[in-house]
Amino acid sequence: MRRLATQFNSYVLTLVLVAAAFASHAQTTAPVPTATSEPRDVSYCELSRNPAAFNHQLVRVTGFVTHGFEDFQFSEPPCPTQGFSIWIMYGGRAESGTVYCCPGEGGHKTRSEPLRIEGVQLPLSEDANFRRFRALIEKEHDTTIHATLVGTFFSGEKRESNGYTFWAGMGHMGCCSLLVIQRIVSFQGHTRKDLDYSAEAGSNVNVDCESGTERSIRGVSAAYGEDRDAQTIEQQQNADQGKSAWAFKDPERVALDALKSHYPDQNLDLHIIKDTPTRKVYRWKHSDHEVTVVVLRPYWLAFYATSESVVWVATTIKEADCGTE
Repeated sequence: MRRLATQFNSYVLTLVLVAAAFASHAQTTAPVPTATSEPRDVSYCELSRNPAAFNHQLVRVTGFVTHGFEDFQFSEPPCPTQGFSIWIMYGGRAESGTVYCCPGEGGHKTRSEPLRIEGVQLPLSEDANFRRFRALIEKEHDTTIHATLVGTFFSGEKRESNGYTFWAGMGHMGCCSLLVIQRIVSFQGHTRKDLDYSAEAGSNVNVDCESGTERSIRGVSAAYGEDRDAQTIEQQQNADQGKSAWAFKDPERVALDALKSHYPDQNLDLHIIKDTPTRKVYRWKHSDHEVTVVVLRPYWLAFYATSESVVWVATTIKEADCGTE
C-alpha cells in the first residue's frame, strides 16, 4: 500500500510483530457479533475518531473501497485521519487475492477454514451482490468502488512512537485497523466513460531517467485520505459554482496551475506523453530533472459534485533526477 508503506516506513519491524500478536490476541470483554446481530450504522469518520469504541462491533458503513497492489482499503476522502486506516478482508472462506505482506492473499481465492479473528468466527454472505462485487475487483486490478458494507470491525492496537499515534495490527505490514466484510449491501457499477476509476491515480507512472532519486511532490487519491482530498473537493465545488469552470475542459491548465506553487517563476514547457478521455500525462524537463504530472477525472469526486461533470485534477506530481546528460 503506497501511502502507508511510506508513512510508516520507520515502524515496519514493529508493525509486523504487532500483526502477529494482534491476530492471536482475543479480547474476551468485547461483544461478539453473531449471524443474526443487527449492524450498527457508523461513518468512517466516527470509526477514526474512536476506533476502540467499535472494536468487535458489527457495523454498516458506506464509503470507498480501493484495491490494487498492496492495497485493499476502505476510506472516505473528506475525512483525513492521521494514523488511522482500514484494511479489508472477506469473511468466510473467500480470499481477495490481494498481494501484500505478510503473507498476503495473492493467488488465492479460498481459505481452508472459515475466517476467525480474535476468537470470532466471521461468516460471509456469498450472494449475488458479493459475486458481482468480487468480479469487478478481479476484472479491474487497480480500482475504486463506492459501496455500503456490513462487517465486523477490529480496531487493532493503539501505538505511539515519537509522539505519533496510530492504530495497527492488520493489513500490509500491519498497517491498519480491519473491517471483515460479511455482506455487500450495495455498490455502484462502473458505467461512466468520462471518469478514472483507478486507486493509484497516476502514482505508478514511469519516468524516462534514473528513478533512484525520484520524489513524490503531490498525491491525491481516495486511498490516501489526506488534506489534498478536501482541497480537491473544494476545486470541484468552485467549478460547479462557475468560479473556475475552465477546470472542466482544460487539463493542461490544471497541470500548469498545480506546478506553479512548486516551481514559481519557471518556464513550464509541458509535453503530453499520454492522452486518453480520462487521463492526461504531461512531462517537463528542466536542467537535469524531469517532472511528470498526471491529470485525471477521479471517479470518487463525482460523489461531491453538484453538476454532472467532474473537474480535471492534478493527482500526481513526480520529480526525478536524471543526472548529467
